[in-house]
Parts: sequence; C-alpha cells; structure tokens
Amino acid sequence: MSTKEEKGRGGFHFGNVGRDAKMTAGGDIVAGDKHTVTTTTTTIQSGFQSEEQKQEFQEKLDALREALREIKGKLEASAELSADEKDELTTEILQHLKALKDVKETAAGLPPGQKPPADIGKMVDSNLEKASGFLDKVQAVVKKSAELGGSIGEFALKYGPLVLSARHLFGLP
Repeated sequence: MSTKEEKGRGGFHFGNVGRDAKMTAGGDIVAGDKHTVTTTTTTIQSGFQSEEQKQEFQEKLDALREALREIKGKLEASAELSADEKDELTTEILQHLKALKDVKETAAGLPPGQKPPADIGKMVDSNLEKASGFLDKVQAVVKKSAELGGSIGEFALKYGPLVLSARHLFGLP
C-alpha cells in the first residue's frame, strides 16, 4: 500500500514493527472520529417553585371553575339534550367544581419551594387528570348537538390549556 493510500484510510496504521506496538495517552485513544455522548437528567419536582407560581396556579383553578360554570349553564339551556344527558353532565360538572375547589384549598397551604406530601401530589394530579378527561366527554356532546358546537368549541379552547397550565404550574407532567 502506498503512503498516499494509507493517509486516505481511517484507523491506526503501523508500518513494520519489530515486536510490540505500545500506545499511552492521557485520555482516549481513538481510531477515527471520536463522538462524545452527553446525558442530561431532568428531575421534575411537583409543587410550587415560587409564591408567584402558586398564585398563578390558584388563578388557573378559578378560571377552570368559571369555565365549568359557563358550560354548565349552556348545557342546561340546550334544547337538543335530553333531561338525562343534562343531569349526567351537570352532576359531573358539580363533582369537578368541588374537586377543583378542594385542590385549590389544599394547594393554598403548600409552601413554595418544597415538594408536597405524596398524598397531596397524587390528589392534585388525579383531580386535574379527571378534569382533563371531562373535556373529552363534553366534546362528544358536539356530535349530538349542533346548537352547542360553538359553545363547546369555545369551552375546549379555554378549558384544555387551563388544565395543562395548572398541571405545569404544580410541576406535573
């Protein structure tokens, strides 16, 4: 192989070596390109990082509860839904209103900068998850009621991001 060909190829190239070839280095010995892999670990801690974040969380819960009250009124006024459908949705809305009130009151007592007790973290996560799931149920009503389509769409545009924002503010994925 000519010298020109050897320079074009990667790896280690040793000419005629009498017996042993020895290499020492202060770092890595690499044949070819060295690629460094960096691993980043992100720790998600639930709870509030600051008093401002806690206040914003409380405001998001108030906005969620207000959105639920608005859609409750529109569902009750709908002529296209049966009394049973209205009762079912209204009952569920009332349950979510109560659950979000409990979350708000519980979170109000949490100090910023500290991880909340596991049972409180689970309660907040569970209630916000249920509130998020309710959005799917309400959107299913759109398929039955053309009259409520615009109202439900407005509700979804407001409610969905509020739930996600509240989860984020509490440090939930």
